[in-house]
Amino acid sequence: MRNRFGEVSQHAFHDHAAVREFMIRAALADAKAPIVVLGDSITEMAPLPRQLCGRPVVNAGVGGQTIAEAKQLAGRVLQDQGAFLLVLAVGANDTGSPTAQRDFSNLIETVKSLSTRPLVAIAVAADESTNRAIEAAAVARGVRFIDAHLPPGAKMADGIHFTAAAYKAWVPALEAAISAECTM
Repeated sequence: MRNRFGEVSQHAFHDHAAVREFMIRAALADAKAPIVVLGDSITEMAPLPRQLCGRPVVNAGVGGQTIAEAKQLAGRVLQDQGAFLLVLAVGANDTGSPTAQRDFSNLIETVKSLSTRPLVAIAVAADESTNRAIEAAAVARGVRFIDAHLPPGAKMADGIHFTAAAYKAWVPALEAAISAECTM
């Protein structure tokens, strides 16, 4: 904001990932035994419910985050508290990565002790080969994997991000998987 011609006020820009981490930490601080959905922009943009199974849901999506970065974030924000149930909804930024399966395996190994209930994983990548690599890593480690089978026209013009129609399929599939793990 300018007060007078040529005078500029102090203003700082913040890194999106740092701001999201701050918001995730704040949400976790207010949540007792939450369901945490760890992911990328697909998750961050998702209209997740505020509660499932009588527990608060924390959206831990960070736009631009890769699987490896999600592993680091989970270690930082969940190390003290953990989660009642942790959902892994990441991989959109790993499209075409030759290490997606290995990275997802490493993510599972890192976070499985942070979740009281068994982990859940859900497809988010724009390409089938990345989703299949993530599924293979999940299945090999006994993690429930969900593919919501998105309808035609489910992606925005960029071919990556979900439309409202996609979320109408994706969110209920995610809710059903979480509910199934809550009652086991």
